[in-house]
Amino acid sequence: MTQSPPRIGLVGVTFDAATGCLGNIESVLAAFADVVVARMSLPQCAADTGLLTLVVNASTDQIGALAGRLGMLESVRVKSLVM
Repeated sequence: MTQSPPRIGLVGVTFDAATGCLGNIESVLAAFADVVVARMSLPQCAADTGLLTLVVNASTDQIGALAGRLGMLESVRVKSLVM
């Protein structure tokens, strides 16, 4: 089986800041550090929600694996887009 070529993708992550899940998110991102090109984090203090946007350069399998691992975390919601 051949690996698909790298693609540019966007991964949007929202999380409930009160649950303390940020450490788990950082652990997953560290495992995928080689594919993350850029990241932007925006706190939404009034709603106690955090927003994280990732730009990735990876195969569709890697993007799916990253989104899947993040989505398995408690209080984390993920959407991904491959360009």
